[in-house]
Amino acid sequence: MTDLAINARDFAKTLALEAAHMIQHAADQHHAIELKSAGDWSSALDRRIEEHLKARIAEQYPEHGFLGEESAKSYVTDGLLWVIDPIDGSMNFLRGYPQYSVSIALLSDGEPIAACIVDPCRQEVFSAAMNQGATLNDKPIKIANTEHLQLAIAATVFPKPTSASMPDYLTQFDRVVSTLSGVRRSGSMALELAYLAAARIDVFWSHDMGSWDAAAGVLLIKEAGGHVFTLDDLVWHESRRIAASAPQLSQQWRQLILPLQL
Repeated sequence: MTDLAINARDFAKTLALEAAHMIQHAADQHHAIELKSAGDWSSALDRRIEEHLKARIAEQYPEHGFLGEESAKSYVTDGLLWVIDPIDGSMNFLRGYPQYSVSIALLSDGEPIAACIVDPCRQEVFSAAMNQGATLNDKPIKIANTEHLQLAIAATVFPKPTSASMPDYLTQFDRVVSTLSGVRRSGSMALELAYLAAARIDVFWSHDMGSWDAAAGVLLIKEAGGHVFTLDDLVWHESRRIAASAPQLSQQWRQLILPLQL
């Protein structure tokens, strides 16, 4: 499994950089906005990149499964499964807001064993392999050593405007913004999770996520020494409510947000 994880990590980096190049090449072009639902944007470029990645994976690992955001018709399954978000932060990309990413992970029986998140705007490559640590541009990264929530920075992703969880999320948001040093929201969940792994933030929470939003980031955080949990006690890929933190903040963070779970 170790060899597979390392090889898959390296392949994921290659794929993510290919996708990032496609995004950069198309950045100055006009892309028609496709509204999948309120607050959920996409474009033909998302689908084109996903199809490219799917074909490349089929060539390299024909026995592996594939789950992408744009073509998702199923959930995470057992076995070896690639989980892809071709442009995480499509709304940002389509508006020219420079905060979006490519997210790629290989899962084994529902748990990520290899991952890569690439930021095309900053040329940052976050990657990890099971039991091999996490890196940013090939340099090791570790979770921050912040010890108190009052000194911590949180990141989040807002629920969709029509989400049934919006009232509970806003109550959580009020508690978080009233307790921590600051709260950030960039519009790319994959990058927020990568930033937690790289010690740029200390805690994270989100509602209404998909497995493609979280798969790569979950491994990055774990390999960097962080904790990942859900707000509804489901496994991460079945839950739509995920949270994460530095280990020394885990109990404080749970106490702050878990009382508000549904």
